[in-house]
Amino acid sequence: MRSKSKETSGDISLTPEQFTAWCEEMKANGRAKSVTAIAFALGISVTSVNNLKQRGADRRTSLACAALLKGIKGYGEGK
Repeated sequence: MRSKSKETSGDISLTPEQFTAWCEEMKANGRAKSVTAIAFALGISVTSVNNLKQRGADRRTSLACAALLKGIKGYGEGK
């Protein structure tokens, strides 16, 4: 049985504190006004956002958070 590599193991990339700080930064920068807006931007539910605040986030979500904070749209969503 092969063990999962670090890239696919779902390792935490953002701690719960870092994810919560990112949420607050999104609000402070005017990129999201609420948890609902944050959830919409990430393409997840409000419940999932609250779970990330408690458990932290994986690398994929961390990269999405960085892009959203910089105002970068998804690939193929236009300029």
